[in-house]
Amino acid sequence: MSRFLLGNLFLVLSLFSAAGGHILLKAVIDDVKSTGVNREMLRLLLSGERMVRGGFGGFLIVAAFVFWMLALTKLDLSYAYPIACSSVLLVTIFSAVFLGEPVTARTYLASVLILVGIALLMPSK
Repeated sequence: MSRFLLGNLFLVLSLFSAAGGHILLKAVIDDVKSTGVNREMLRLLLSGERMVRGGFGGFLIVAAFVFWMLALTKLDLSYAYPIACSSVLLVTIFSAVFLGEPVTARTYLASVLILVGIALLMPSK
């Protein structure tokens, strides 16, 4: 497998791991946020099932960092970073699909503008 292809594989794994980890952590926080920030919230966060989901979310974020470091060993930063910035789009999509958060027309417009910005930043090879 070529360096470029392997680097892009690591980059995609980094993006999806980070987005998935953030969604899992947000879901755990949403479960307990009605209690406010206090001892009760901490007790609920450290309960069995939430601890497993939160731990897996944290693991995914660490894995995303490792994949990012691996991607940088194969790709130029000027190429990889604009693509990595598209992770905000994945989080927006995942939060709508998995958390049921509303995505407005304004959010869609902002997402399109982010994509245009990423396309403009991409170096030509």
